[in-house]
Amino acid sequence: MRIAGAAAVGFLIAAMWSADSVAGVARATQAASQKTTGQKAAAPSNVYNDVYNGWKWWHVYCYRCHGTDANGTPNAPNLTDPNEKLSRAAFLKIVRDGVPNQGMQAWNKLLDTKQIGQIHVYVRARADKVLPPGRPDEVGPNGGPWVPPAGWSAR
Repeated sequence: MRIAGAAAVGFLIAAMWSADSVAGVARATQAASQKTTGQKAAAPSNVYNDVYNGWKWWHVYCYRCHGTDANGTPNAPNLTDPNEKLSRAAFLKIVRDGVPNQGMQAWNKLLDTKQIGQIHVYVRARADKVLPPGRPDEVGPNGGPWVPPAGWSAR
């Protein structure tokens, strides 16, 4: 019994050491990769945060009618059509107040102005073709977060 207990403790220590070593190697590899590629492990930009949060709100409230990537459905228009871009003010008004005679409900009871603005940034990124289809945290370089193009703004 004593030998089995000692073996279990030894195994546990070896497993912890091994896991710590693997984590250390992963951190060193990531740091070396960032150094050679010039990438920095920086916090996401405000633009990225707005696009990502807009994507999240989109997939809670909007995609059922307007499609997964804002490309429209038989029930609602394609919001990525370059000929149909709405100004921020017009987008906020339509989403907030709705267009009842066209089947668009008002979302002002469920979404605040900041959330609607984030949806607008997401839709503009899709309409301007700077955001590929899919989740913004999985469609960037090497399957990582999307990186907003320099100078791009949805405002």
